[in-house]
Amino acid sequence: MKKERFNTYLDEELSKKMTAAMELSDVSSESEFIRSAVEFYVGYVFMNKSSDFLAPVITDTMKEIQSGYEQKMSEMLFKVAVEVSKTNRVLTDYFRFPKDYLKGFTASVAQEVAETNGIIHIEDRAKYDVNHAETDY
Repeated sequence: MKKERFNTYLDEELSKKMTAAMELSDVSSESEFIRSAVEFYVGYVFMNKSSDFLAPVITDTMKEIQSGYEQKMSEMLFKVAVEVSKTNRVLTDYFRFPKDYLKGFTASVAQEVAETNGIIHIEDRAKYDVNHAETDY
């Protein structure tokens, strides 16, 4: 690689700092030290410019991922709502629950879901002492 020559002037204080730093680095000459310093600074400048470019790209990508996630969650929730509606229709058609029972039942279930944060296992529910077989519909 062809090298170009540059004349550089440093003030006395910066020259002393460079000499002290040369002893800490593994360079053998002032030219090599200045070359390494320039390479480091050029990399630093390009890194800052690339972050100015990358930040909006990353933000846009994250927005697209979130939008896709929201779409998939909406579709899954719709499917669950359809299944729950089918189950409710079958149960109400079969049992013909009185409206008073359903009002109290809805409040009770809402409280249970709130207390368990919606995590209800049928095994745990079966342990309750409530005997629904004796309930008069």
